[in-house]
Amino acid sequence: MTSVRVPITTASRKGVSGLVAASEEQRVILTSHGRAVAVVDSADRIDEDLRKIREAKLAILDAAADLASNRTRTFDLAEVCVRLGVDEARVRAIAAERVANR
Repeated sequence: MTSVRVPITTASRKGVSGLVAASEEQRVILTSHGRAVAVVDSADRIDEDLRKIREAKLAILDAAADLASNRTRTFDLAEVCVRLGVDEARVRAIAAERVANR
C-alpha cells in the first residue's frame, strides 16, 4: 500500500475534491511542519483494513485460547476458595445475589 505525504498548505490549494481524487489512488497523509496530522483514505481501503484487523484479532484470540486450553489446569470453585482462604458459601451467595439483581 502506497501513501503520499502532502503538506496542509498544498492540500488546501488542491481542495477537498483534489484530496478525494488523490485518496482513490493512494492514502494521503496530511502534514504540518513535516509531522503527520491527518489521513485521507478511500472508504474501501478503510473497510478492508478493518476487516484485516478483525481477522487478525480473531486469529490471536483463537491461538491464545489454544495455548490456554493446553497449558491451563482447571479448578473448581471449592478448590479455588480453599487455596485463597475464601468461604465458598459466601462466594456463591454473592454470585446468586448479583444474578438476581440483573
